[in-house]
Amino acid sequence: MTKTKTKIPKLYRQGDVLLERIADRDVPANLTLIPRTDRGVVLQEGEVTGHAHRITSRHAHLYRSETDARYLRVMGPAPVAKTVATPAGEVTVLEAAPGGVALEHEEHDTIAFALGWHHVTIHAEYEPGKIVRQVVD
Repeated sequence: MTKTKTKIPKLYRQGDVLLERIADRDVPANLTLIPRTDRGVVLQEGEVTGHAHRITSRHAHLYRSETDARYLRVMGPAPVAKTVATPAGEVTVLEAAPGGVALEHEEHDTIAFALGWHHVTIHAEYEPGKIVRQVVD
């Protein structure tokens, strides 16, 4: 059996939320901080279930650009890389360090991700002849 290793991902998906790691130089100027809620930093909240894609750690902040794009800044502590054996070989995954930043949701696995800036995209549904709308839980 040949073992293969994969790199730590730069894209993270949890349901209808996609996070893409971006370089500091790619972060737009004039961002506005989106205030934390009592549930933490909420990236997307379900209108039907009330479930939320959220980060409870104080080491993360969500910002909005002038074009309403969302950017997440993760400042620490750094996640821990762990190698996991799978049928296809070894895969490197990230686990949140104690007190670290992790994206949580009631119906999805928790995701830990790298320090730095991330562009946040919420999946949208499109039907010809109808208005494009964000997916809701």
